Amino acid sequence: MLLKWAISDTSATCGKIYLPTIAKEITEYSIPSLGIVGIIKGNQIVITSESIVSISSYVANFKTNGVSVSVDGVPQTSGVTSNSYLSPLTYIVTGADGSTNEYTVQMVAPRVLGGGSLRLWFKADQLTLNDGDPIATWSDVSGFGNHISQPNASLRPVFKKNQINGYPIAEFRSATASRMDLTSGAVGLYVTNSGSVFFVIKLIDTITGGITLLNLHGGQGREISINHPISQYLVCRNGASCATISALPIPKAEFLTVGSVQVLMSTAREYWNGSLKAQVPLSYDYSGGSIPNSLYLGNGNLDADLAEVLYFNTDLSEADVQKVFFYLNTKYALLPM
Repeated sequence: MLLKWAISDTSATCGKIYLPTIAKEITEYSIPSLGIVGIIKGNQIVITSESIVSISSYVANFKTNGVSVSVDGVPQTSGVTSNSYLSPLTYIVTGADGSTNEYTVQMVAPRVLGGGSLRLWFKADQLTLNDGDPIATWSDVSGFGNHISQPNASLRPVFKKNQINGYPIAEFRSATASRMDLTSGAVGLYVTNSGSVFFVIKLIDTITGGITLLNLHGGQGREISINHPISQYLVCRNGASCATISALPIPKAEFLTVGSVQVLMSTAREYWNGSLKAQVPLSYDYSGGSIPNSLYLGNGNLDADLAEVLYFNTDLSEADVQKVFFYLNTKYALLPM
């Protein structure tokens, strides 16, 4: 019998009692046919793929220190049992004493969400650089090839390893006017005025002069910003005005995933780590963007670390929003706020 040992204080003895805890964990999880290794955080396991455009049934490989594993009452055999990943799976691991442990396994394929509306996906862990290297090009893995770059070496953000749950970040600093651009040729950024955007970010500071996270289509286009000095998240029409959604200050010097969903010319919602913070009326029309097919990440005034950025060219459903957060929260070990 495989045992773990827990330490407990008792009021009767004021001493330590070592209690055996029966092992019943999933320690590794993967889907070999897709070449994907699951990310395990606590009792959550996320499977994500940059390339798949539909979700089906797959056979998983897993390791456990329990005596048996089941899904919906069906015994699971690593490398043999197939399951549909269209919905989250609940894995029940049974220990040697009959006690159980429950895991939620969910496949999140961003290219599938929002009817295939993903248009930008920047991941710092996709960059193959050494710690402290400047970032000349950041490839978009959405499938639309909206890659951003910075030809001016003095304006490049910096790659930093092991910054959040073992993952790297892109360090943007106003002192070096860090920014990355695609000046022309961006594909598919607008279909309607709806849009959903998510940032895994650690805000360092705010400064005067307009702090832009992401801008699509330049003047009069969609812009996501942070104000000064309160550090509120803003949804803007560049050159026109900005809307404060939650009016809550984004905390500094700690990572979170902040995101927003705009629904046509009617409303916008703001989320932190999957928790809805507020919804307000919003009437921005981006059809008059003056520099179509362009984008920039940071505008030289941004003091922040970015680990991941996703933009969808539609208003994601609440179910899809929560899938994005399940992926990001699990990967980066973030908790609801």
